[in-house]
Amino acid sequence: MNISRSLHNTGLPPGSTCAALGLFCGLHLGHVAVINKMLEQAGEHNLTPLVFTFDTSGGLPDSKRGMTTLLSGGMMGSLLAEMGIQELVCPVFDEFRSLEPEQFVSEILKEKLGAARVVCGFDFRFGKNAAGDLKMLRELCAAHGISVDVVPAVMVEGEPAASRRIRALVEEGDIPAANRILGRPFAIDFEVIHGRRLGRTLDWPTINQLIAPGFTQPRFGVYATRAWVNGEPYGSVTNVGVKPTVGASAVLAETYIQDFSGDLYGERVKVEFFKFLRPEQKFPDLAALKEAISADVRQAKEIAINIAIKL
Repeated sequence: MNISRSLHNTGLPPGSTCAALGLFCGLHLGHVAVINKMLEQAGEHNLTPLVFTFDTSGGLPDSKRGMTTLLSGGMMGSLLAEMGIQELVCPVFDEFRSLEPEQFVSEILKEKLGAARVVCGFDFRFGKNAAGDLKMLRELCAAHGISVDVVPAVMVEGEPAASRRIRALVEEGDIPAANRILGRPFAIDFEVIHGRRLGRTLDWPTINQLIAPGFTQPRFGVYATRAWVNGEPYGSVTNVGVKPTVGASAVLAETYIQDFSGDLYGERVKVEFFKFLRPEQKFPDLAALKEAISADVRQAKEIAINIAIKL
């Protein structure tokens, strides 16, 4: 998959692509429906499948202020590649936030993306101050010979699939509900960093991953999880928080990976979340902490069996 992180590096042949448009910050079921529709149209019309989104680190629309992301850039790229996307264009928002709706269509969709067709969700807005709605998109695209397909809301338990719903659920610790809207497990894939190595003294060696700024922060506590190492899944238990018994200077995800031993420092390990087990708590001593971890691991193993996590 080709990835363009600036519009200055993009110039696809005119009329060569079918582009999915959206923020796609979670790649939830609604986003996947838009992308699948785009892939369908690209196949039918012999066009290159393309996703156009933007890098949230470069600023956000006013309507999205305070939004946190549900995916790292690396994970988004991996998921899109698995879906069959050939082109991903994700400039920072500041590169095009000042464009009027007409400019967005003519300068980005037509000139930069080479779009013959575009697909978007039912709530897509575009142009300076989000002035462009679906009616305007259809009119402007028609003037440039670009076809438009709009995908209706995907309903999950009576409400449209939406990133804001998933964020709230993750922050509350309701991981099963968040996963139902995502259509896959909520996950992190941050680099493994050095910790204080206390886990080894407790006979529960762990990996530590910093929760990146701007990433949706799960409720502090212990979770039944699954870690992927070298393409292999392992049952695991993850504590998210500041480790009150021993102390931590930042919010960490600390994961014990069952039946695994090895050095993972500096690697990006994907950890998928399945169920909240208990709140983070401070124990009177390390012996009590060790006993609690042992109970957490036993409970996580039972959950893994019940929800058919592949171990």
